[in-house]
Amino acid sequence: MPRTQQLGRYHLLDRLACGGMAEVYRAKTFDVEGRAHLVAIKRVLSHLVTDDDFIQMLVDEAKIAGTLRHQNIAQVYEFVHLGDHYFLAMEYVDGKDVRSILDRSRQRDEQVPPADAAFIAAAVCDALEVAHTQRDASGAPLKIVHRDISPSNVLCSYHGEVKLCDFGIAKAALSRVQTRTGVIKGKVKYMSPEQAMGKRLDGRSDIFSLGVVLYEMLTRQPPFTAPGEMELIFAVREARYAPIREYNPEVPPTLCAIVDRALARSRSDRFQSARDFGEALREFLKTHYPRYHRNRLAHLMRRLFAAEIERDLRLLEDYIVEGAATAEHEVGVNLIADALGAEATFSRFTPIAPEHGPGAPVPDAPDYDLHRAETVILPLRRARLTPPPLPEPDDLQSAETRIIRRSDAEPPTKPR
Repeated sequence: MPRTQQLGRYHLLDRLACGGMAEVYRAKTFDVEGRAHLVAIKRVLSHLVTDDDFIQMLVDEAKIAGTLRHQNIAQVYEFVHLGDHYFLAMEYVDGKDVRSILDRSRQRDEQVPPADAAFIAAAVCDALEVAHTQRDASGAPLKIVHRDISPSNVLCSYHGEVKLCDFGIAKAALSRVQTRTGVIKGKVKYMSPEQAMGKRLDGRSDIFSLGVVLYEMLTRQPPFTAPGEMELIFAVREARYAPIREYNPEVPPTLCAIVDRALARSRSDRFQSARDFGEALREFLKTHYPRYHRNRLAHLMRRLFAAEIERDLRLLEDYIVEGAATAEHEVGVNLIADALGAEATFSRFTPIAPEHGPGAPVPDAPDYDLHRAETVILPLRRARLTPPPLPEPDDLQSAETRIIRRSDAEPPTKPR
């Protein structure tokens, strides 16, 4: 039986992905009652631990995600500096990312049903609306722009849940690492025209990028293609694409019109908020699929990934965690929400039937693309974790374990 590698209070079970900047693991930890919980660990690669800008970007990711509380946003629980390691502990989602769904659909030569594509996009709209309108404790807008909406950052669970993740290059008022005007960050073919031009962005850029993802879900083709990156940047700037029904005539014209509006080259011609975009998608579902429920998405996921679900469940059953959980060493997780004064939940492992289990493990290859990672996890049920008492460091940079707070401007709660 395979044994785990220990990283602080976390037991790393298996590596899901490794890219040029970080590697992602499935990990197990324990609460005060000794119960096992699964998390995702995003660990910085060794050659970047001395890169202050990259480490600060990871801190910003935890800060930004830590301010956002919504069922369609994957939580970041904790940022930790432990010896020579820097890593994030994050929520684990029981399912796959949209990139994996698209890859499997192409392999099977079948289309993603328009209703499921619209449902996924509407859920991401809800997540974006929360991010775009988030304010700090004083009421000032944080001006969060995700800037990396792409299929690999939209997770769909086997139970029909949808979550937006990876705020690694998100721009917000509380970010310390500022992007210079004219510097392009993100995946080019999912950028908005203004992002490809290096202009200042607002939430409407994310709306365009989500439109690109929705277009690809409906057609299995990205709207913008080119032989090279520079040509692709120019194609995105022009925002010209083939009509959806040329690739998939089964898509209702109403949904095509919604995508066309999201993909308008001019920001003023698009939906002006993620809320408006989401409402249009929900109205489409109400009109064309009045009995739609997220169980339909769950059914699609379990059908597409049935073999991986069963295989990965068997794999995880073989893991041995070294030693027993103790109240002092493996006493749970320092949840970021507790540092923010908010209630948090964790995902607790509960054995259930194989067809409801996780997907297959990601190949353990050094050149595996982090952005093509398949997101996998054990079945879940909600449980409240009680974190151990922790020191309250004044200097974020000097702390061994670094707790990310909402904002330096937020005053602590005064005792009554």
